[in-house]
Amino acid sequence: MGKSKNKRAMAAGPEEVQAKKMNPGQEEDEKKDSLALLPMPGGRPGCFIDPRWLTAKIAKDKLDAAKSDIGSKPLKRCSGLLIDWDEESKTCVVLTTAHLIRTEDSPVNVWLGGEEYTSNADVTVHLLDGTSEKGQLLYYQPHYDLAFVRVKVDQPIQLSSFSEEVTFAEEVLRLGRDNMLDLWITYGRAAYQNPDIDERYHYMYFDCADDDNDDDEYDNGGLVISLDGKIVGMFNISSRGSFIPSSILLSCVDLWKKYGRIPRPQLGMTFEAIKLLEPAHVDKIWCMCHIDDGLVVQEVLKGSPADKFGIERGDIVECFNGEPISNTVELENRLMNTCKGLSDNYNDLVEVHVSVVVFHTLKKQRRIGELTVSVSDLGEIIARGTHLLF
Repeated sequence: MGKSKNKRAMAAGPEEVQAKKMNPGQEEDEKKDSLALLPMPGGRPGCFIDPRWLTAKIAKDKLDAAKSDIGSKPLKRCSGLLIDWDEESKTCVVLTTAHLIRTEDSPVNVWLGGEEYTSNADVTVHLLDGTSEKGQLLYYQPHYDLAFVRVKVDQPIQLSSFSEEVTFAEEVLRLGRDNMLDLWITYGRAAYQNPDIDERYHYMYFDCADDDNDDDEYDNGGLVISLDGKIVGMFNISSRGSFIPSSILLSCVDLWKKYGRIPRPQLGMTFEAIKLLEPAHVDKIWCMCHIDDGLVVQEVLKGSPADKFGIERGDIVECFNGEPISNTVELENRLMNTCKGLSDNYNDLVEVHVSVVVFHTLKKQRRIGELTVSVSDLGEIIARGTHLLF
């Protein structure tokens, strides 16, 4: 199945989210200036085989796109999806990307921080019936770059369903819209890759041989869906097709519902998976260390528990909390799981204990230890360390 395209007239009408910080007396933009990007899945098995049928069916109760402005300066347009509906208050919660309210991007390396957001932005949700509703920004999380918005929706909605996880090489569909509001559905497969230096490590990737939708803005906050109509991921701005897999999205939603925030243990390290390195690189590690699985440490934050334990750049983390670890998405899921069974009071989540099995490559020595790491919902910052051994 290749890329398919549907005209806006074939849909029941776009929904979109628009965030603005309004000056006193400033009128909202005309809806003709709003950009609809992405229809959301309806959930019926097989409904994505015919994309024309898909747009006609799914467009009646899903959030579709987002645009934000500070005064008259436009920010990025974003997509999103409805994740909760409260019958008593007649409101929905929208999960979208925090790019919606971002005023300044980070430097090339996101691990250095530097992103800026406006938490007092006004959010407007444009509904399919032609009406617009003001939304309330509830929370945003810089590390995962996610935001939650509440909006009034009078009619009950059928929420889209998530898959628990997306597997390697699973057939998936990427949804987006181009400059003309035309729907693009791209067939591909979910893949693991080692992240670039300018990426967080909780991403999977969309592998597609023919992808000519070069404007990343139109996929921002958009969905990756399985062939049976379930959500398996959400795109943020990326030049490599990276998306947050559903396992992490579900953990973020669960933690936010429990705490009103998304706590995350901060290890003070970044990694690359051995199995995702070039074969010659994997062979060299095997010859030197007799290890063919685990995470190679790329950066260590000076003064962090990992640094004090003696972990250095080039060391290999083989196990985390007693289980072997093969890629950074697995690690991120386990980091989030350490917070799920703890106190119901967010203020009690100051630090957690995690166990690691580390092979020190210079000393040719394996150590087992426990790290006491801080918990935060801020974006983790890690400065560059020493040179990599391999």
